[in-house]
Amino acid sequence: MISWNLLGILLWVVILLYLVFVVQNIRRRRIKMIIKQHKRFSWPNFIIDIVEVLVLIIVTGWMFNQSAMDNPNLEDSSRITSSVKYEPLVMNTGVGNSSYVTINSAKKKFGSQTYTYYRAGTKVTVGSDYASVAYGNSPLNVSAEKIPYELKELKKMDKKYQRAYVAVYTARYKQTWQNGIGMHAGRIATRYYLIRIPDQSFIKQ
Repeated sequence: MISWNLLGILLWVVILLYLVFVVQNIRRRRIKMIIKQHKRFSWPNFIIDIVEVLVLIIVTGWMFNQSAMDNPNLEDSSRITSSVKYEPLVMNTGVGNSSYVTINSAKKKFGSQTYTYYRAGTKVTVGSDYASVAYGNSPLNVSAEKIPYELKELKKMDKKYQRAYVAVYTARYKQTWQNGIGMHAGRIATRYYLIRIPDQSFIKQ
């Protein structure tokens, strides 16, 4: 199956060819103006230069925005498909108190945090930009509100796993020409880890 991302690649090639055309066209018209009109400047020629460069800047900026700055609505079903995978946590019974999650914090001006948890046979470490820890009565915390989790489903998992699980949300771009323009078709838009624990005592810092 041919990916729609080829459309985005083709558009970047077109922009590159247009860049070459603009450079060559400006150079050709300038040489012609000097040789035939014996001038180094003319307003008509200058206006054409400005128009060509402006078109190049606008189109390049638009494509850059589509490719690198795309921020889709996770509830937009026309662009995004999503799924949630629930995995039970395994308690870490190493040195110190038993815990479900370990938080490591970098005490710097531009600090960062990582969360480490265990599932069956695997140790997982994720950054706080894409993860959060929820404990207490509500399975959904403030940080995770930006992700379209279903509260009803989370409460069902609370009962199934005794409030000790991770809900891994994955959003993926659909294979459409709109997503192909930014070369996102079929790719992961975001992945978020909601780590659910019974209470704060199961956190190790």
